[in-house]
Amino acid sequence: RLVRVLSVEHNSPAAIAGLVPMNDYLLGTTSTSFDSDSVLAEVLMVHADRIVELYVYSSESDLVRVVTLMPTLSWGGRGLLGAEVGTGYLHRFPRSCRGTDGASVERKIRM
Repeated sequence: RLVRVLSVEHNSPAAIAGLVPMNDYLLGTTSTSFDSDSVLAEVLMVHADRIVELYVYSSESDLVRVVTLMPTLSWGGRGLLGAEVGTGYLHRFPRSCRGTDGASVERKIRM
């Protein structure tokens, strides 16, 4: 199962992180795979007011990128994320993306 970003509230943690409605799929963290919205909610609660990195697939670019997000209730709207997500049959990868190998954005690390 996938977690798809359906909408993003203005000035929310999701907006600040650059999540794109209807194009982005939340895959997980380095230690947790988001196979349901309840797993996502648990990760957001554990990381409330702390930075967490999420792996996000973009169906527009066919790339997986790492997004830095700080879930918080103090952004002025509802929820820790400030985005509506969907799961299930209607929120699977688009047909155009299912036959590709995809790619990841290379991360540069300073030492």
